[in-house]
Amino acid sequence: MLVLSWIAAVVACLAYGVATVLQSVGARRAAAATGVGGVVGIVTQVPYLAGLGLDGVGFVGNVVALRELPLFLVESIVAASVGVTAIIAALRGEKLGGKDWGALGVLGVGLVLLGLSAAAESATVPSSAVTIAILVAALVPLALGVIGYKLTGRNSVILCAVAAGLGFSGVAVAARAMGSDAIDLGLLANPLLYAIVVYGVLAVSFFGVALQRGKVTVVAAITFVIEVVVPSALGLLVFGDSMIPGREVLAAAGFLLAIGGTIALSRFAE
Repeated sequence: MLVLSWIAAVVACLAYGVATVLQSVGARRAAAATGVGGVVGIVTQVPYLAGLGLDGVGFVGNVVALRELPLFLVESIVAASVGVTAIIAALRGEKLGGKDWGALGVLGVGLVLLGLSAAAESATVPSSAVTIAILVAALVPLALGVIGYKLTGRNSVILCAVAAGLGFSGVAVAARAMGSDAIDLGLLANPLLYAIVVYGVLAVSFFGVALQRGKVTVVAAITFVIEVVVPSALGLLVFGDSMIPGREVLAAAGFLLAIGGTIALSRFAE
């Protein structure tokens, strides 16, 4: 199962990286439209729909990976999808500068260090209070996203990006909370499964709006940092995620390098 979780994390990274490219193409094609028409215009674009399909693949991979791997590792790998996007840009003919290749290297080193320091284990079974908190917390990205959608300019972009980051965080946290559950029809009775769907819809929707309205570097950097830091902290505090004893410094260094490399490459998330 551990090997499967590692494979799933890599698949999620690749799927999300390609999906971001396709979704941005769709968002740019509909950039001329505003209001509700703008949102409808985005989701009816073929590249955007193809990106959503790959998001589905990434989502499944993310959920499977979180059954055995800690949040701080999986979310760092998922956020590293921006590195996949950068490589795709290079293959499409875009010239990557020395800083870009350096950021890719930093990101890679960070992920290796995280992989060497993370203790693989199933998440602890969440209490009823934790489950309820995860469900109710979906109101936060919803409220921020709606407010951001109604605003214009820089504030709109920031709030929509924050909402997207919290939405992706919710997906990861809810998936980790289900990590101890057997994969069978019994999952359909678990409210966290539906929380994952709600968080996912919020994340993808507000990420698309933010990309349509703002600079990709700002949108991606805000979203990636939130979706790595928030779940990682909750994983350590609530779900029993841990590092291999004696490798805490290694994990911290890997985490910082992974985030730094991701932010440096955030311009490719368009």
